[in-house]
Amino acid sequence: MGRKNVFVIDDELQVQNLFSEALSRHGHIVSCASDGESAINKLEGVKPDVIFLDLKLPGMNGVQTLEGIRKLHPKVPVVIITAYPRDSLVDGAMRLGVFACLVKPFSMMDVNTILETMDL
Repeated sequence: MGRKNVFVIDDELQVQNLFSEALSRHGHIVSCASDGESAINKLEGVKPDVIFLDLKLPGMNGVQTLEGIRKLHPKVPVVIITAYPRDSLVDGAMRLGVFACLVKPFSMMDVNTILETMDL
């Protein structure tokens, strides 16, 4: 698996740290944002290889954030993160074309499996 630019959008600092620590050890570059608005602002200046997006965010929800991401980076794979897989937000995100869905609680093995399946 090659080195990837990973962008994580999650309001839980613990989740951001988990991604940062685990993926950095494997040589990936990890950037994080805590909400949709700051994520969109940060994504204007970078081109990630993959985005992990929590659907329950303060302010803009995950679907609104995904709509903004698609305007900036229409082809970047997005993996949604949710503790509520049967939520209507998941349906909305799926209609906007996501690569995969991670259900909390998940393991970093799940994340690595997703990264390995991407043809980047």
